Formats: sequence, structure tokens, C-alpha cells
Amino acid sequence: MKSDEERLTVVNVVASTRVAEELDLPDIAIQLNCEYEPEQFPGVVYRVVDPKLAILMFRSGRAVCTGGKNKDNIHTGIERMIGDLRDAGIETWELDDVEIEVQNMVATYALHYPEDYNGKARMDDNHTRVIDVGQDEIRAATDEEVEAEDPRIRGIREGEPLATMPRRLNLNNLTFHLPFDKVEYEPEQFPGLIYRLDYPRVVCLIFGSGKMVITGARDKSEILEAVQFIQDELADLL
Repeated sequence: MKSDEERLTVVNVVASTRVAEELDLPDIAIQLNCEYEPEQFPGVVYRVVDPKLAILMFRSGRAVCTGGKNKDNIHTGIERMIGDLRDAGIETWELDDVEIEVQNMVATYALHYPEDYNGKARMDDNHTRVIDVGQDEIRAATDEEVEAEDPRIRGIREGEPLATMPRRLNLNNLTFHLPFDKVEYEPEQFPGLIYRLDYPRVVCLIFGSGKMVITGARDKSEILEAVQFIQDELADLL
């Protein structure tokens, strides 16, 4: 069975830094051929192809990097930007003097039934996608297999074990189980339940499919901590 970390996918890391006392944005836009439309946005948009990032530079010398999948991506992008600025004759601070601070991490996670859960499917469910692995055993289909429309994929059948399978949730019931002052659920406006945790201080969007989006973390460890906290909160609902 996959660990929480293996099921977790970081989809965006946003970080901020400062690379100079002041930046001449019109000059940077010309020298580095960057997007700059001050009537619409006060910063220059510097793009990195690999890893795929966008770095917003401002006149104050500050920069905001978005699109990274991890901290290494962010450091690579900032280092490349500083290198290009200096190569163009634009003065910046030395790389060693540049401090990078993660402002937000966004990750996705799919809830699954525990490995020791002995419940069985009460009816056929084509939304729970599984693959036969032989000898009357099944496993959950991966996102990649579902996207590729793997011909082996089928729905789970009545009476089959739910252990390690994707966990579907009744969000209406969940609103009564979680702290009412931390939860928002208005399905007419948004299909997910919004759960605000105090510690770690993150926001979790929980969907009926068992998929979650966690945002507001500063480090991956905070996301994993939030996942464990929510799993503990849901344990009584098994």
C-alpha cells in the first residue's frame, strides 16, 4: 500500500525573495525579452522553461516565483534569473545573499480505506476504479491508468473488499462530524467542503470522490501532518 507521501502530489509552490535594492523593469523587459505591461500589471514576467516556472519581478527588487513543484525548482529558477540579469549587465545581489521564503504550497491527495479495513462494497460502483491483479485480488487504478483509459479498469463490485480502495465521502454527513466553526459546505456554489485547520494552519478542500486539495502550507511536512489529522478525524466514520 502506498504511503501518505507517495499519494501526495505537490502541484504548486509559491515563494518570494528580493534580489536587488531596485530593478529597472523597462530595461529588464528589453534585455531579457520578458512580458511587461505596466498598465495591466506592475511587474515583469520572467519565464523558465525547465523547470516550468514564472517569476514576477518588481521595481522594489522583490520577486515572486510560482509554478514550482518543490523547493529545488524554485532555487533553480531564481538562480537562472539572477544569472540572466547579471549577464545582461543588470546589477543584483550575490546569490548567496538572496533569501528565498516559501509562501504557499498546494498539494493534492486521495483518501483511501486503511489496509486493515474489513468492510465490503454494498453495491456495484463504477466510480471506484480498480484493476484485477489475479487470484481474486484487486487494486486501485492509478490516476495515470485512468487518464490513459487502461482497458483493464473496471468498477468495484458488490461484496468486494474496500481495504486500500479509494474512499468516497458523504460531504453532508461530514459537515456534522467536523467542527462546525471550521467547515464551509455550500454545494450550490462549490462542490467541495472547505475545512480550515488551526494547526497546521492550512485549508483543505475535500470532495465526495475522496480527493483533497491542501493549500496554505509552508512546508511539505505541514501537508503530511494535515493529511494525518484529517484521516484521524475520519476514522470514526469507517
